[in-house]
Amino acid sequence: MSEPHLTLAPMRGLTTRHYRKAFTRNFQGLDAEMAPFIPTVNTEKIAPKLLRDILPENNSGHPLTPQLIGNNAAAFVTLAKALHDLGYKTVNWNLGCPHKPVRKKQRGSGLLPHPERIETILETICNESPITISVKIRLGVSDKSELMALIPILNRYPLREIIIHPRTAEQMYDGKPDLGAFALARQNLNHPVCYNGDITDLAFFQTLDKCFPTLGRFMIGRGLLANPFLCETIKSGNPKTENAIQRLETFHNDVLANYQTVIDGDIPMLGKMKEFWSYPSKNLSNGRKFFKKLKKATRITTYQHIVKEHLAAAEWTP
Repeated sequence: MSEPHLTLAPMRGLTTRHYRKAFTRNFQGLDAEMAPFIPTVNTEKIAPKLLRDILPENNSGHPLTPQLIGNNAAAFVTLAKALHDLGYKTVNWNLGCPHKPVRKKQRGSGLLPHPERIETILETICNESPITISVKIRLGVSDKSELMALIPILNRYPLREIIIHPRTAEQMYDGKPDLGAFALARQNLNHPVCYNGDITDLAFFQTLDKCFPTLGRFMIGRGLLANPFLCETIKSGNPKTENAIQRLETFHNDVLANYQTVIDGDIPMLGKMKEFWSYPSKNLSNGRKFFKKLKKATRITTYQHIVKEHLAAAEWTP
């Protein structure tokens, strides 16, 4: 059996270039990354800030796929051409974002009830984009049959990959992923398929691998943010992690240093770092107390003292 191919999922505001570079310096097992989505804009001149996170000189070293979100085919093609000029060979179209403000604009998963519109967009972008296209998708908005209805359309186009999160948008991240729906969609798709959703520990990954032994491609988001050792654990099959707290602290210090190069002021920096700890603190023996105290910090110096104090007393308990 071949080794699984593991990709970091795009999580807006979290898996930025600053996080990705620090992650790669400190952990093994990851094979590729997908950047948080860039919104398409109906203009011929692209603002440099739109592309800052995916500039090749800012990348971690892992293969990176940029992701676009939008419902304007011409704007998508304009951005795809800009990505091609940066050296990218593929781009992902986000048809999975479940958040209501996005859905209301018929972006992300909000397009899923409109297969005719998806087909019109695919027709243009597949014909005019200079780079290949993959799709990240959910089962539907509220009706999980929406993906099945889309499959004949998806199969008509030369898509590089379909990444499926087997929940509806209205579920957000609640309930269990529907592995039966994933299996049915995979069976009917002509494209390579990647699984995304709830890979939070070795046991669930092994369940997936047993259910889908020929799949081989997995995308991990929240599970990896909570347990940055997860890819190493999956690849080795060993849930034990040596020097976990020390490695976590080094990783944190790397992320903090990266953000300090671009963020001024204690308040915005604290907002970013508190969001960082909202995930791995769940796997610390003193995580609840630690995060509760952390949320009250109003100065970076206080924050750093809290982190150092609590990590010194913590055990890693994934």
